[in-house]
Amino acid sequence: MWNLDGTLTRRDTLLPFLRQVCGPIQVGRAVAAATGRDGPRALLLQQLLGGRVTAEVDVVARRYAQHLFNHLLRADCRRRWQWHHHHGHHLVIASSSPEVYVGHLGTLLGADTVIASRIASVNGRLTGRISGGDCRGAERARRVLAHLTERPAGLLWAYGNLPADRDLLDLADIAIRVRPLRHLYAMTDA
Repeated sequence: MWNLDGTLTRRDTLLPFLRQVCGPIQVGRAVAAATGRDGPRALLLQQLLGGRVTAEVDVVARRYAQHLFNHLLRADCRRRWQWHHHHGHHLVIASSSPEVYVGHLGTLLGADTVIASRIASVNGRLTGRISGGDCRGAERARRVLAHLTERPAGLLWAYGNLPADRDLLDLADIAIRVRPLRHLYAMTDA
């Protein structure tokens, strides 16, 4: 089980994605105006993605996922991911970032499952609203638990980097906190 932003990747991925879709000026204005009871993140998604053609955003999302895969994955975490893959472990990305690009990154990495925030769409256009709850904290843990009930029991590893990942890490048999300036040690088969 892997968190994405700052764990698999070297930094946050949402704002750079929104800049790819909307351009830096529009994102800058939306960030400056983002306030409200639903939180700035939800407001940003509504303002910037609401009304956009789903297929057009998907094209940008595919390209962005390829960029993440080629340039922004932490080398140590990528090696650890490959170690788990080599050993046949069930690989899951559990992220609050939008599924529209996290899903494509999961495919590139060979993830078995991606659990991420879904942006609702109606008639081929994104609404900008998060469907089914923002996939963070307790909601992410709930989705992960629901996923685990469908899988055979086994040792659960989890990787996260922030206090917000605590709910995810608490589910694991082996919880690993990824730190920005420290590298994960290499796994061996010895």
